[in-house]
Amino acid sequence: MNKKLDKTIIALGADIKSRFCILKGGKLTLSEEFGDLSSIDNFRRFNETLLKFKCNPGIVAFDMHPGYFSTQAANMFNTKNKIAVQHHHAHIASVLFRRNLKKPVIGVAFDGTGFGSDGNLWGGEFMIVGKTGFKRIAHLKYLKMPGAEAAVKEPWRMALSLLYDCLGKDIFKLNLECLSIKPKKEYDILIKALEKNINSPLSSSAGRLFDAVSSILCVCHKVDFEAQAPIALEKLATTSREKGFYEFDILRQDNAFIIGYNKLIKGMLSDIKNKVPKQDIARKFHNSLAEVISRAVDKIGSVYNLKDVVLSGGVFQNKILLNSTIERLSECRYNLIYNDDIPVGDLGICIGQAYVALNSK
Repeated sequence: MNKKLDKTIIALGADIKSRFCILKGGKLTLSEEFGDLSSIDNFRRFNETLLKFKCNPGIVAFDMHPGYFSTQAANMFNTKNKIAVQHHHAHIASVLFRRNLKKPVIGVAFDGTGFGSDGNLWGGEFMIVGKTGFKRIAHLKYLKMPGAEAAVKEPWRMALSLLYDCLGKDIFKLNLECLSIKPKKEYDILIKALEKNINSPLSSSAGRLFDAVSSILCVCHKVDFEAQAPIALEKLATTSREKGFYEFDILRQDNAFIIGYNKLIKGMLSDIKNKVPKQDIARKFHNSLAEVISRAVDKIGSVYNLKDVVLSGGVFQNKILLNSTIERLSECRYNLIYNDDIPVGDLGICIGQAYVALNSK
């Protein structure tokens, strides 16, 4: 029996969609939802609720991101046993916990952003996850986020980054509508920032890729709420019955598979030039992600002899992507596993953190 079952474990969750949990004696207690902890009122309520439980935890688990408010809350506790858990590891581990899975799985974690073990921002991850930890096997290619957090609020920045990464300055010869929403001088400034790595962190986020494509198709250039651009892109795609998809580049690099975008962008730009309806391009993009997930999982499954696949992360709230991925992987006879009672987004993070803490050495 795991001796840590006798200890109280507090897992502090994430930040934008926050809640914590307490695990003791095998019993899991979930807190209420607190919303975005960057709100002073929400963070105060989060801390006050933690204190109401009046427990002295043996282990405190929290997100690896050093800037998270939930991470700062770990300082409330005197225990020396504190565990920083990688965000996407926790996403997959939450499913292992709730579904009582004993064997390693292939984990596909697609979301907005999470702090990675290499110091970059992750969010398009393929992992092997088990009780003893995780191994990152493949991921979406890193793109620079010009302006850092500003790129989250202004998807046109990610569109510029994606297009420039694939085509360089030739993008301005294409007369793309998406590159005419700002003065040319503003694009030039951002390109210099990209070239000199000024305030342009690297991200493998599937959410940021959705942002970029949404802007390229002139669906959404600026957002007022979380995931607005991906939601708008999905809504557009639902009006199409297109079955085709764009190819991706899958490259081997440093003992990992990197999923690149050159073929995707060339295919999309060709369709834009040929005046293919935007809804069909949007649908082909969704189909493409489902296809590349299927191919990557199949490659990993063959190498590691695994058939159980866990899907988690906020991007899988996208019904087109989720259903298309399930359909493709089911045809390849993989066992698809995801939480029914816990949201695939960050509200499940604390459960995964508790699982990692419970099984840590």
